[in-house]
Amino acid sequence: MKGLLACLLLLPLPANGAAWTQAAGQWQVIGGVISSDAQYGYDGHGRAVVPKLFQRLLLQTDITYGWNDELTLLLRTETAHARIRDSGGPLVTAVDTAFEAGARYRLVRGLGLLADDDVLSLEGTARTAGAFNFAVSSNAAAGGQDGGIRLLYGAGFRAFERDGFVNAELGYRWLSHPRPSQAPLDLTAGLWLSPDWMAMAQSFNLISGPARPPYQPFRIHKIQFSAVWKVSPSFSLQSGAFFSPAGRNALDERGLVLSVWANF
Repeated sequence: MKGLLACLLLLPLPANGAAWTQAAGQWQVIGGVISSDAQYGYDGHGRAVVPKLFQRLLLQTDITYGWNDELTLLLRTETAHARIRDSGGPLVTAVDTAFEAGARYRLVRGLGLLADDDVLSLEGTARTAGAFNFAVSSNAAAGGQDGGIRLLYGAGFRAFERDGFVNAELGYRWLSHPRPSQAPLDLTAGLWLSPDWMAMAQSFNLISGPARPPYQPFRIHKIQFSAVWKVSPSFSLQSGAFFSPAGRNALDERGLVLSVWANF
């Protein structure tokens, strides 16, 4: 459908964030840059055959604060610089911003599913955003609001005599009219290769609910690989790359990720 533009929001995912809450009085700040592009989009049958021009630079900041050991407060900001053209359509250039606030509450510690000290948490957020901060936008003026909840599970493990972790997130987001609702499913695995280096593999998935024009039902799938260098006890650097192995009414997107993590 003419004018239907798909963009994936990828927040850098910290190893000690996700299902884990911050310790009381602990701050974490993650500043990230994501550069991505696409030349084709997936059609309604999952074929990457729709010509597109898509270029986007995302500047993101994720701030968390441990109110107490069970409750972590969240503040996220994002600025999107986008250039997009659908097949046969005009070139759209936009600079959009998004602001999100919420909280993550640790429901249980020590479920014993994958580890004795695994964690189950619940997160709720609300956001206001420009058109190209959303997963899908019908036009450059289609800003709006959304809110949602996530259930997060995290566990540590040992492999090859090294420490690692897994994290799984399942959620639901309600978006302002006429956008369809969305269900995210995100999976992360990390393994410390040495005291200072960690490798991470992540899968980001977003599935829409029923849609009405100008929107269409969509599926977005991303695979990301990255390395994290622990520069000091307080600072780490993450660099990586992602691609879209599949999708429906979404972009065949690839990109690079760079972020700085600070704990204090």
